[in-house]
Amino acid sequence: MGVLEKHKMNPSNPVTRRGLLAGAASLVSAPAVLSQRSPNDRIGIAMVGVGTRGIYLLDRAQEAPNTEIRVICDLYDSNLKRALDKSFNKKAQLTKEWEKAVSSPDIDAVFIATPDFWHAPMTIRAAANKKHVYVEKALCRTLAEAKAIRQAVRDNKIVLQLGHHQNSDPYFVKAREIYRSGQLGKVALVRTYIDRTSAFPEWQFYTAYNINETPKDATPETIEWKRFVANAPQIPFDVEKFFRWRCWWEYGTGIAGDLMSHQWDGVNMIAGMGIPEAVHTMGGLYFWKGDREVPDQWHVMFEYPKKELSVTFGCTFHNRHHGTTTLFFGRDATLEVHGDRCRVYGAEWKPEYRQKLAAARKAAEPLGLVAEELVTPDYAMKRGELEVTSHMRNFIDCIRSGETPRCGLDRAWEEAVTVVMSVESHFRQQRVKWDPVNEQIV
Repeated sequence: MGVLEKHKMNPSNPVTRRGLLAGAASLVSAPAVLSQRSPNDRIGIAMVGVGTRGIYLLDRAQEAPNTEIRVICDLYDSNLKRALDKSFNKKAQLTKEWEKAVSSPDIDAVFIATPDFWHAPMTIRAAANKKHVYVEKALCRTLAEAKAIRQAVRDNKIVLQLGHHQNSDPYFVKAREIYRSGQLGKVALVRTYIDRTSAFPEWQFYTAYNINETPKDATPETIEWKRFVANAPQIPFDVEKFFRWRCWWEYGTGIAGDLMSHQWDGVNMIAGMGIPEAVHTMGGLYFWKGDREVPDQWHVMFEYPKKELSVTFGCTFHNRHHGTTTLFFGRDATLEVHGDRCRVYGAEWKPEYRQKLAAARKAAEPLGLVAEELVTPDYAMKRGELEVTSHMRNFIDCIRSGETPRCGLDRAWEEAVTVVMSVESHFRQQRVKWDPVNEQIV
């Protein structure tokens, strides 16, 4: 049993390792395939969780043709009202009972944007009811949950899309094309990082990323607290934990599931390296100490010795000088990719680079800048150069076609294992390995 599987687990919690695996195993009577849908069929959608991220997904879901929001589920009255106001279907059913949302007979697809500790039970129940699932990252908290989700999705032949939108980002799609062309030469290191901060602590937002104060109407009368903690330790009403759940281990996996998973999955989408052979995590509470128990710094090395590749991730919440990016260091070129750029730089060790550097120095010196920052890339992707359908549209299209979505079950499994390995390494304070035969972290 992993660290988070043991960490503050509620003895009466239905989502234990035994309960999850037994629940998934009971789904073996599923049909061979779910029938494909005609493009003209209207797809009924249940939105489960319409807070900060869920309300965004609701808008994106309605952009896909022939879709209809039919059920909206949340535990907070104001979230429900806001979602209904945004819904094109003003007759959508409102509920605080997610079990009804994922079992409603007129629902074809369930969108899960709840705190991470609810992803597994909701995804498994939706799959059991033959509903397709779009679930936000990270997939889940523990290895047992990941195994149970995988079994439920396979047994019920549903479409699952994990919410890593870089898979549908034109810059990342182009980066994959460049990487797989071989023009970078041998890539032995990929470096990713997310450095971010504001005047207030990271993850201090309520119902929207730009709302940094607790809503005045967020009270025990407007929030169904008992349902929130039904799958967690039973504690009295805590409005901070309801909105800022990412800051505590019993509800999520901290930076690992929230930010690291994005960057690692982006690399996996491009390079296809899969689950690491070994992971080593270091980090801690170094700046924002008073409002959380999960670290505010997270530094990880993912090792792939058989592929002669290392992938690194670094994150801090007190400075954003370098922001966010991913760098593929090849022998012959360097690839830089982010949500607003995809660039290739020639190898600095080659003679032709010296000419570029000399020109950059000439331009940089009067401005007091670093010459290397002014070296022009050999290739820079222009906005609009490549058109890619949205992550949401890809999910809806795959429901109709029966095809595998861009971040489907296999990729979701790889992400989940990698996130759990990183957390296990942090708690054990040592390097951990993946045993692919027994599917265990050792």
